[in-house]
Amino acid sequence: MTQEVKANNSTLVNSVCAIVFILFTFVYLYFFQSDIIAMEQHVLSGGITHYNKTIGAVLLTVVLFLVKLGVSKLTRFDGWINILNYLPSLMFLAVLTSGNQDFDVSLFPTNVIVIVCIVIILYAIFAVLSRQKSIFYIDTSYTGSLTGGLWKSLLALSAMLLMVCALGNTNEIFHYRLRIEHLLESNDYDNALSVGEKSDDTDPDLTMLRIYALSRTKQLGERLFEYPIPKGGSDILLPDGVNVKCMMFPETEIFKQLGIRKMGKMKPLEYLLYLENHGLAMKSVTDYILCGYLLDKNLDGFVNIIKNKYNLSSPALPKHYREALTLYTHLRSNPVLVFHSEIMDADYADFQKLEEKYNNKSERFSYVKDTYGETYWFYYFYQ
Repeated sequence: MTQEVKANNSTLVNSVCAIVFILFTFVYLYFFQSDIIAMEQHVLSGGITHYNKTIGAVLLTVVLFLVKLGVSKLTRFDGWINILNYLPSLMFLAVLTSGNQDFDVSLFPTNVIVIVCIVIILYAIFAVLSRQKSIFYIDTSYTGSLTGGLWKSLLALSAMLLMVCALGNTNEIFHYRLRIEHLLESNDYDNALSVGEKSDDTDPDLTMLRIYALSRTKQLGERLFEYPIPKGGSDILLPDGVNVKCMMFPETEIFKQLGIRKMGKMKPLEYLLYLENHGLAMKSVTDYILCGYLLDKNLDGFVNIIKNKYNLSSPALPKHYREALTLYTHLRSNPVLVFHSEIMDADYADFQKLEEKYNNKSERFSYVKDTYGETYWFYYFYQ
């Protein structure tokens, strides 16, 4: 193989690998990790600056590629092994997208930092030894067919890209939280409610954000139990700064729509009832209280509030409130009020028939969830 052919092969392989690197980096930053980068910038700037995912993805891709070019000048690897010059850039990308969920302790996970440091040290040792051919030698020339050299380089690059994905933060719930908070900052409540709506995974922080978005769109009593609900009852209604909290969205915005008094050390439902009883409550507090009682499965407390707040014969009565009232009427031998809806009573009768149809608990759970998983009845009996 002539020197000219080798040079052409080398240029073509390097160009293809550069295109793959640039495309991967941009797509990974723009579509998959923009929420993590936004959170990191928010923390590092103290909330002063905001991340633009288009500009950020372009700038970071350019910077990482320039780092690769700089590393190439230092190492001067020959042949297909030149692909290793992407390793420092990709390790930096791995750290950048690893974003620690508990950023109060550390912005980046310690295990990721340790792994990346070890990889970079080994890379530096390899780079030094590879120049001492009398001590360490590996044939790096482009020999054989062009296809063989290209696939060898792409295989090595693919392994490095997989390492980046493995080290990056891929926690689905955490990404949902960050995306919702970003949308809430833009008052885009409808899109915030669509984030992760088909997923069964959730946590108290994510649910608290959804409750706020539902409240702002006046759908709290209509749609809350269409989403998965974690353990915690009414304690997940509001952020407490410890067990339930926001990452970027100002918690003051959540309390602003409820009342003028801060929660302090009170539990969420206790705080909401304090606002209500002392004439400090905004209109949205009523639905927060009602849903708090439903989350605690306290039907008596729910009924005592709703009978004075809603017209129970109105067709506009939210769905979950009708479901809870139907359940209360069927469960109590001496109910404070009796609620009947032809459609709701028929649905509840079908719910009971479906339960009776399956003796196996796991089978019953599966079938009931498929049909009634978005009702308060399912939450009350199965969660």
